[in-house]
Amino acid sequence: MPRFKYLKSGELSEEAIHKAIMDWVRLKPTIKKLVMHFPNEGKRTPSFGRLMKEMGMRAGVSDLFISMARHGYHGAWIELKTKQGVVSPAQVEFLEDMRQQGYYTVICRSIEDGIKVIERYCFDQNGISESSNS
Repeated sequence: MPRFKYLKSGELSEEAIHKAIMDWVRLKPTIKKLVMHFPNEGKRTPSFGRLMKEMGMRAGVSDLFISMARHGYHGAWIELKTKQGVVSPAQVEFLEDMRQQGYYTVICRSIEDGIKVIERYCFDQNGISESSNS
């Protein structure tokens, strides 16, 4: 069992939530190659940051993308946050832009929420409700 990083508040860090969800995804042969992360976070030198922007990096891109068309959506974007984590304006804008283009978008605030969303999106034949779309 991996050691999880905790915040001063005692809750799991966003990184720990992300890793645990991806550990679960890797156990699912039908989706493990279809769920991916775009490394958009982190500190960069000004020149490297400029290069990344020139190459198409965009602020606010969600943590996970499911490249499966399901339930009338082209794919799914999942933003991971802690229970107290703040969604930035760039993240809100990105999710709205993707929603307008026909992607399922959602914010998950725990390991359990993330797994539940992925299970419903990828495996539930009844689909997902519009009300769970952020």
